[in-house]
Amino acid sequence: MRVELTPLALKLRHPVMTGRGLITQRDGVLVQISEGGVTGWGEAMPLPGWPGADLSATRRALEKWAAEPDQDDLPAERFAHGAAELALLDLKSRHRGQAQAEVLADGGPVADSVELNALVQSAEEAAAAVADGYGAVKLKVGARDLDDDVAAVAAVREAVGDSPRLRLDANGAWDLEQAVDALARFEEFDIEYVEEPTPSLEALTQVARRSPISVAVDESLEQPEAPIPDEVSVVVVKPMALGGPRTAFAAACRWIEQGRRVIVTNYFDSAIGQHAALSVAAALPGLPQVHGAITPALFTGDVADLPPIADGRCFLPPHGPVPVGLALCH
Repeated sequence: MRVELTPLALKLRHPVMTGRGLITQRDGVLVQISEGGVTGWGEAMPLPGWPGADLSATRRALEKWAAEPDQDDLPAERFAHGAAELALLDLKSRHRGQAQAEVLADGGPVADSVELNALVQSAEEAAAAVADGYGAVKLKVGARDLDDDVAAVAAVREAVGDSPRLRLDANGAWDLEQAVDALARFEEFDIEYVEEPTPSLEALTQVARRSPISVAVDESLEQPEAPIPDEVSVVVVKPMALGGPRTAFAAACRWIEQGRRVIVTNYFDSAIGQHAALSVAAALPGLPQVHGAITPALFTGDVADLPPIADGRCFLPPHGPVPVGLALCH
């Protein structure tokens, strides 16, 4: 088994303002594992400012593992673990001639398509997404004054009408009292749930006890084994931030058994990581959900192509993407 590492640097087509700062570019490491004439692909792209994210530590962990790769002893560092885990999953799927989702499900049912929400930054984008067939839109909040956030949410709801689902994501921007105030003001706009209103699971639980809107845990859940309080009914899973697609799939199945809703999305990943998120979503048991696994045209140039989306739904391709844009890696 041979492992090769290539630096990644992908520029976002449209910078995204979040409660943790502005994202303009994604830097990371592309992982290539070859064995028996077959190659699998993975990636590690920790986001600066997000919990546990340190690209230097990730790169060192991958370099150490690549020198003596052992598929039964993956790097302990979370993002390096996820990259190796994905590349090995992709390798196995290609050896077997199966989709990644089929390998994850291990004989269980796999959806042939996944319904998605659209990530929007304005009322105009939200209206366009609904016109394109999306039944759910997601808006970032927390980076502006609360009055401006309320106005933006009101404008999106007015633009899309009553039927589409409206999701909000604060990326841990508020403290406890700010979050409680914000969610009370958002109640009139029929919000499906708000992701990560505070930057800790403890505070998020207290918000959930006082909120008229469902609260979802996201990046504050750094370890898949961490217990989630009963008050938190929605878990947003980013496979490449949780330790990889196998780790995320196993944790998601456990949370579904506990009666929680699991929504799979990406971590501003390249096509490699976004396809992994789509695969996890397609393999999950239980009632179908509207996920956020794919964000099309996220970068000015990606390493590979994403599957097309039609009417807010993405059909699962037969195999993972193969990088063709390595000139984009600096």
